[in-house]
Amino acid sequence: MKNLIGLVSLLVLTSTEASAQIRVPQESFSWKYYRPTNTGIQGDWCDALWIAPDGNPWIGGYDPTWEEGGISKFIQAENRWFNVSNVDYPVIGHPDSTGTTRVGDIDVDATGGMWMATGRGGLYYNPAIGPSSLRRFGDDNSPIPGGWNKGVEVAPDGSVWFSSYSTNWGGGGIAKYTPSTNQWQVWTTEGYGGGELAIQPQPSGGYYVWTMSGVDTARFSSSTGTWTVLPKANGNPAYFRGKNLTDAAGNTWMYKWTNATLSEYKLDLRRPNGTWANIPAAPFDVPFNNAKCTRALGPNQAIFVDGGGTAFRFDGASWIDLGMWFNNVNTEDIDIDASGNIWVCGAQGAAKRDAATGIWQRYRITNTSQFGAFNNDLTIDPAGGIYACANAGTGYGGMVRFDGTRWIGYNDYEYGLGKSWPFPTDDSRHVYVRPSNGQLVVNPMFQGLHNYDGTNWFNYNMPSDEPADVIEDSQGRLWITYYAGLAVRTGSSWTDVSADFGGDIQRDPSRPGTVWAMNIGELIRTDGTNTARWSFYDMGFNGPSDSFHGFAVAPNGIVWVGADLTDTPGVPTVIRIDTNTGLARIYNAQNGMRSPGQTVTPRGVSPDGKVWMQYDSDFLTNERGLCWFDGKRSGVFPAPPGGEPQWGGLPHAAILDFEVKAIRSGYEIWMSCASRGIAVLTVRKKPGER
Repeated sequence: MKNLIGLVSLLVLTSTEASAQIRVPQESFSWKYYRPTNTGIQGDWCDALWIAPDGNPWIGGYDPTWEEGGISKFIQAENRWFNVSNVDYPVIGHPDSTGTTRVGDIDVDATGGMWMATGRGGLYYNPAIGPSSLRRFGDDNSPIPGGWNKGVEVAPDGSVWFSSYSTNWGGGGIAKYTPSTNQWQVWTTEGYGGGELAIQPQPSGGYYVWTMSGVDTARFSSSTGTWTVLPKANGNPAYFRGKNLTDAAGNTWMYKWTNATLSEYKLDLRRPNGTWANIPAAPFDVPFNNAKCTRALGPNQAIFVDGGGTAFRFDGASWIDLGMWFNNVNTEDIDIDASGNIWVCGAQGAAKRDAATGIWQRYRITNTSQFGAFNNDLTIDPAGGIYACANAGTGYGGMVRFDGTRWIGYNDYEYGLGKSWPFPTDDSRHVYVRPSNGQLVVNPMFQGLHNYDGTNWFNYNMPSDEPADVIEDSQGRLWITYYAGLAVRTGSSWTDVSADFGGDIQRDPSRPGTVWAMNIGELIRTDGTNTARWSFYDMGFNGPSDSFHGFAVAPNGIVWVGADLTDTPGVPTVIRIDTNTGLARIYNAQNGMRSPGQTVTPRGVSPDGKVWMQYDSDFLTNERGLCWFDGKRSGVFPAPPGGEPQWGGLPHAAILDFEVKAIRSGYEIWMSCASRGIAVLTVRKKPGER
């Protein structure tokens, strides 16, 4: 077919015209992020939990690789999670501060406020108030030792006690905080702290605070204000393991020395007067196994998990085996609700034991969250939901769907709460919803192209095991690029259209059955039979280093092309081509389009006519991010040069996919950002605008 434009005429805006373009804010911009660490359970490492009065659990979850996380509440009746993460709330702490998100213990005061021990001090959160109640206590803003906090307990007088050990970023010790007076009392030189805490009533009034002093136990009396060390000796406490160890009668679960010389000990219940209940031997009290976590209940009762992941209950007279939640040596906490349902957490998430059935249900990032940090591709379905490629680690992945409220995992570790993944791979490279029927097209990594109708999978038998891109035209035909080829599917077979275009492919929003593709020096528009081509030579350029940098197709024959021109090296340039008139306009910093960096790559066009571009530069300049241009105005959202953690803005300049979703008050831009999950930029019109 003859080129529709031939030699394109070029129009460059004058400097006077450019200088007259004053940016007037006409919309608002806001950011939201979806990562494994602020969706669902917030991490497969869960060290603490607490069941709220409504029966729903709060669980501390984090990812040690990214040092992101916090606490989340599972609202069971709605099957959704409410997240409080440092991804969204900077007060919790910066990811560069190791341990700041690792909630190791939770206790609750008389008002329902949650006090938490973390890897760097303490944290407070009141669920009745919400995230605005968050307070962090570290050695930079309080007298609390800044080391790793292992325990927190709220005493009967309302004071809050913390126990921490020294690290290379902070000291250890015991700290007492009185919220009503904002007063602290700290013990850092006596050798106390570093282990769990327990608070027990004194027979004569007041309370004891139990902790460790090296290999010995130590006890503080609120009546005398003094500490007493109980050395290693027969009949003395040996150590304690768990949180909330004191039952409703004031008895505290501990291990006691039965033969101090041989270092033999036994789980028992210590009464406030110092005598022992001498309970029957626990079934897990055998060599190389003991209680990993404990939760005291009514008088002489408690629940435990041993070193193999099996839960037990002591009912005051005998031991009851509650089954194994997971063969796990790292169970960290346990709690029980009013109906007898038991929750546990530790390495690899959390689980709930149904009191009626005795069945354990697992909860992990793979079946509760957006479980990928590198989401290769995104797509929007007719209901407004989002599908994304996702991988949680070797063997743990496939894809994920967000319905606006909850995340549904497609993988081999969804534990009945998601969808299975029937492919021998742990990730996918492409996901795409077909506009013609709403069905999903998926490329499981190296497994070709498959259709998913919500129940069944169908193999398209494409001519490659991994397409570069996939799209459907307005006539319902699938198009793919692969290696260096462009092909269309008609009926049940594929037909090669070109051998030169193996990158991005876009649907023409105005011309029937038409798509666009690009290589480094040429742009084509084709319906499979008729093909129009635009090269630098067609546009009057013949520089030896001229090259294209991506394109974005707009309605009514408009296409935006990023360009690197020999005549203006290092100047971000975009060309607007009107294929109807043959007119092309060059925009750059000298004549209308302002962008940092050295190159711009168009990624998409929004409903308000803005072309959105990814800008970049070489490593010496490190200017990277997202910008937009509407022909008159420009806007910029810088990204940290290396994807360093930040709050607000584009989290990483490496945008793996870019999708525009219309909403009632404007639109959203969904972006897959390398190593930073999914970022969503919401653009809202000003009131009164059309």
